[in-house]
Amino acid sequence: MDSRAYDLIVGVRLPEEYEDGYVAGAIYIPRGLIEFTIWKKVGFPDNTDTGKKIYIYCRTGGRAALATKALQDLGFTNVVHVNMKIAEWEEAGYPTEME
Repeated sequence: MDSRAYDLIVGVRLPEEYEDGYVAGAIYIPRGLIEFTIWKKVGFPDNTDTGKKIYIYCRTGGRAALATKALQDLGFTNVVHVNMKIAEWEEAGYPTEME
């Protein structure tokens, strides 16, 4: 992620987890809604780009794995499950934001 070679970073955590802070620059889509909500983030309906590089993360990694698989099943070809915990991100000194 340091290279910033991605189009979207998506946090798929619970609403209360998101309120505690999120990866700087990330968008929030709850895990249970990603299959429905991602489309407007990739240009649907006129310029749909399922090749966008999308990084998916959550609090502990499980929901991110499920969301990554769901997007791949929908035809997204460049989705990356970021296997990290948000606490590790913060401990490493990477930026977070809060609403």
